[in-house]
Amino acid sequence: MFDGDGMLSGVWFRLNNQTKEVEPCFVNRYILTDIYLGAKSMPSLRVPILPSIATLTHPLRTTLSTFFKLCRFLALIAWSFISADKHKIRKISVANTAILYHDKRALATCQTGPPMRVQLPSLDTVGWFNGYSAVNEDKLSRSDKDAFGCTGPFGFLKDWTTAHPHVDPVTGDLISFQSSFLPPFVWYTLIPKSTTKSHAPALHAPVPGVSIPKLMHDFGVSPTHTIILDLPMTLDPTNMLRGRPIIHYDRNSPSRFGIFPRRHPEQVRWFETGPCFIFHTASTWDESEPKHSKDSEIDAVNMVVCRYTNGNMLYSMGAIEPVEKEQCDSKVYYYRFLLANREKNIITHQWALSAIPFEMPIVPVNFSSTGPKFIYGCSSRDAIFGAETGEPMKVDCLVKMNVQYLIRRGLNEDIQSIEGCVDKRNIQEVMSSDDPEDAIKIFQAPEGWYAQEPQFVPRDDAKEEDDGYLLTLMFDESQLDTDGHATEDARSELWIIDARDMRTVVAKILLPQRVPYGFHGHWFRRQELEQQRPYVRLRTDPGEAKEKASDQTSS
Repeated sequence: MFDGDGMLSGVWFRLNNQTKEVEPCFVNRYILTDIYLGAKSMPSLRVPILPSIATLTHPLRTTLSTFFKLCRFLALIAWSFISADKHKIRKISVANTAILYHDKRALATCQTGPPMRVQLPSLDTVGWFNGYSAVNEDKLSRSDKDAFGCTGPFGFLKDWTTAHPHVDPVTGDLISFQSSFLPPFVWYTLIPKSTTKSHAPALHAPVPGVSIPKLMHDFGVSPTHTIILDLPMTLDPTNMLRGRPIIHYDRNSPSRFGIFPRRHPEQVRWFETGPCFIFHTASTWDESEPKHSKDSEIDAVNMVVCRYTNGNMLYSMGAIEPVEKEQCDSKVYYYRFLLANREKNIITHQWALSAIPFEMPIVPVNFSSTGPKFIYGCSSRDAIFGAETGEPMKVDCLVKMNVQYLIRRGLNEDIQSIEGCVDKRNIQEVMSSDDPEDAIKIFQAPEGWYAQEPQFVPRDDAKEEDDGYLLTLMFDESQLDTDGHATEDARSELWIIDARDMRTVVAKILLPQRVPYGFHGHWFRRQELEQQRPYVRLRTDPGEAKEKASDQTSS
């Protein structure tokens, strides 16, 4: 699932000036990354330029085989610079993971490089974003050291960027981190909104304390603190020298959480616990006791995440049968890190809130840094990740969870640390509940239908946190042929679901084509579309331009 070029699919709700009615308009575009354009300029390619995640995770693949594939990858990049008719591959990001909005720009992200700016609602590609401006904007601003992206022939080895930068909904700060194969391994980045009244400069500084390169996908951001996840999932080419895959889960290593004030990574404090893996954080918030002074210090930082007990999910994403047949579903998990004790770094609480599988957490944006009451996410009647079959996740349930209620219940019941669970019901037991006040509510897709990550859209003048709608793309797999491939006339639908009762389907929009299963999405408000920064030109595909010119000449 990690493989493949970035492709955006969107539904633009536009106002018809004549009828004054809102009309949905489907838009679909590939993101014109260097890898995408480079591959199109090499028509003789039979294997993608980038090695598959299966190459990096397969426990039985030989060191020689992996080394050969990496050498081929580097050779193709070098060829793109040597050959005059090839698109130069300066960045290896395929921008296929997530999309966000910061400082009047929509940015598509991926683990392996800087963000790429795209234009809304057309989804056309503008250019790589360096933290200050994007290529093809009116003025390409640069500092002495760009916040995103490294220059030089092998700069792509050093600009691996989290696929999930966080945007503070109050200050507009863009908070991110970069990882590399060389010390200090993790760099922390904070980019203020350009129109902010604060004179605080951008920040790009190392995070001390990480000893080896790790696979870091997400992190936690509260209004005052940042949490870096140093988990036992290594991303280290030297693993090959030890007979291990480059991406390797070390069950004998601890999980470490580095917490520091937002602008001071040098003050990081490391909290340690047992091994686990976390792809996504749901929310991070501060906790402080009332003080007599005006300035209250933060006593603790709380975080809710989707936590795995092992690394088998990476095998599933690479379509590899795991060596060890262990359950690998993620659970919604609660951590409380005590900051008031200056002598010791103590995790006071760490346990699961529910026993049901849960991934792709979504929080109403206005509540994402202040302790949400509800989180929404994806689940399955069976298991999200097929640990025994190596199949990727398929979502047929959307979940609404009252995390604050479950946290309070866990505190009252004195849940066992690490292995404890507040709500022990399985997903079938939760689905059978008819309690309107149940802390967990589940929307069940019809048999054979599958969803994608939902997006929460607040109702106008909403008074409650959950007063809004969930938007999700749905697909009926009866449209697949006997080989499991979508037929030419297969079509997806956009469903709008009441986010309060998790039962009512408010509307269904039939799309003109099937939308492939993907990762993350985003809801953009009309004001955000209208306020986008101007650009001088769009990034183009020279191959398409040549084809159009040829067609015009022929006609």
